[in-house]
Amino acid sequence: MGMSAGQARLLSVTARLTDNELRSQMLTNSKLRLADKSTEASNKYMDALNSQQLMYTSYDGSGNKLTEALTANTILTFADLKNQYAMVNTAGQVLVAGSDIKNFKASDTMADFMYAYGIEKVDNPKYPEVMKDIYSDATTADGTPIYEDLYDEENPNYWVDYFNTLTSNGLTEIQAIANKNPEDVTVEDANSIGTIISNWQNSVRTENGGILANYSDLDKSKFGNYVIELLSNPGVNFPDEDDPKFTDVSGSSELAAKFDLASKQCYNNCHPPYSGSGQECYLHVLAYLLDYNGDLSQYPKTFNTTVSGYSISVESRKITGAAIYTQQEMYEGQRVAAKDMMQEVSEYLWDPANGCMAPKDDTDTTTYTSSVAEKLLSNYKWVDTDGDGNYEKTLKTWPERVIDTYYAVQNRDSLGLSYESLLPILDEFQVDMETALSSVFNENRYWSAVEDWQNSIKNWLKNVTALQAEYEKSLSTIPPKQIPDETDSKYQWYKNLWYRMGGISEKEKDDSGRHYKELDPNLLNNAEWLEFALEHGVITLEQAQFNKDGSVTYPNMGTYDWTSIIYTNAADIVSQEDEAAIARAEVEYENAVRDIQNEDKKIDQDLKKLDTEHSALQTEYDSIKSVKAA
Repeated sequence: MGMSAGQARLLSVTARLTDNELRSQMLTNSKLRLADKSTEASNKYMDALNSQQLMYTSYDGSGNKLTEALTANTILTFADLKNQYAMVNTAGQVLVAGSDIKNFKASDTMADFMYAYGIEKVDNPKYPEVMKDIYSDATTADGTPIYEDLYDEENPNYWVDYFNTLTSNGLTEIQAIANKNPEDVTVEDANSIGTIISNWQNSVRTENGGILANYSDLDKSKFGNYVIELLSNPGVNFPDEDDPKFTDVSGSSELAAKFDLASKQCYNNCHPPYSGSGQECYLHVLAYLLDYNGDLSQYPKTFNTTVSGYSISVESRKITGAAIYTQQEMYEGQRVAAKDMMQEVSEYLWDPANGCMAPKDDTDTTTYTSSVAEKLLSNYKWVDTDGDGNYEKTLKTWPERVIDTYYAVQNRDSLGLSYESLLPILDEFQVDMETALSSVFNENRYWSAVEDWQNSIKNWLKNVTALQAEYEKSLSTIPPKQIPDETDSKYQWYKNLWYRMGGISEKEKDDSGRHYKELDPNLLNNAEWLEFALEHGVITLEQAQFNKDGSVTYPNMGTYDWTSIIYTNAADIVSQEDEAAIARAEVEYENAVRDIQNEDKKIDQDLKKLDTEHSALQTEYDSIKSVKAA
């Protein structure tokens, strides 16, 4: 039996009521969820109100305060009235922009680094001061500082190379002479040193257009001191073997005693009151000293004086007519012929091996133009040794002195000499003969003097070497002619950066790259990243701070130092409300509230509609139920 129409309708109404109640419950649940959304939006908004942001405070050129979000770019960008900070990673490397790294790598010096940031070049006031110290404050004829001509910026070692080349062989030769055994050093060695230095002088005076023609004007400068010392003779004369200070007079020489015995009668007769031939008597003594060897067949003998055009002729009677010829004297207990003793003396004087020279006379004033008489009676002669027409004053040998004295005594009247004026000269001649014959050359004293001379050469070489080293060292102290403008406010900023990135000095750097690292360009303006990195120790800060005692880590940096600093202690970095985040959150909150309110209103409308529908269904349901019951 099938379902009746009433039953079917009742089931339909019942189903619709159940659906209505379910939809009403779902809308109620949705309304509850809207409350949760409202709470969430409110909490998010409150969080934004409490949010903080790191800000960087600086000042513009007018002193106006500027505040901006703290980013890597904020830290790296220069400004006039801005403290300088560096971001450092855990490896101790400073984080910099790629442009800074490019500039550092491309710069050989700190000055180059400065120029890369637009700092101007200016004249260096220290440059002329240092150059005057090295090359003197002398000027050229037109008033230009001489160092401008002497110093070649393209070839700073010009003079170092020049003098090394000029002196290489000469200094070696001089050093060899200075290191010889004193017994092996000769007058020629000494003269060669003078010649070497003279050749240097001549070369230097013509070098580079004659710029050093007056090198002595460069005194009191490092270069001048070196050049002047190098081109100056060491200042100590080579010892002269004929200097009396190297002669010991024994007073008991055999030859001196024999000469005194053999010549004394003629010597005495030539003094008043004269006896015998009187004024001619000393010619007998001189005649026996004129190369007498006992062979009378060689007479007459002719001898040339040291004065050109004057000579003497000695007859044998000057020998035989003298008391010396027949005289005998007691010598060491025996009677010895005077002529034999004089022959010994003469042979000794005329033997070149004995090198008998007239004694030096420091009071001698004769010149090449002196009279014949003055030249004859002088211990010196005038000789043109190299044939250049210039005559040099040279000490006479003893034979030459004997010849010249003989001529002067024999021809005294024609020479305008009185015999009385000759007597003191004869007396001196007699004494000098005895001194010369009783003198012994002191070799040890002479070799000691030669050694002292060698030591003076060695000291001179040391001085030259020391002054050369001082000059060469001074070249490394020459500052650049132009430097970055230190008055530029950027100067100190980029000087600090130069040293922090690996600068060692103004002219040196560590180019290994271990002191710096490039910061990702995408992070340059990312404030959130920087704040996170600082808060979590990914990076730390260093500040360039004034330090009058200078930096230990960067000793050439000057009066600034990079000092580690906690970012929260940095006076320029402050934390404040994140106004942008708050504004963003406020908009989001307002939008969320508006959406919730609109959705809530719609749910209320839907609930009201369901409630109306539910009332209608319930009435219909009750009506059906009542019909069925009847």
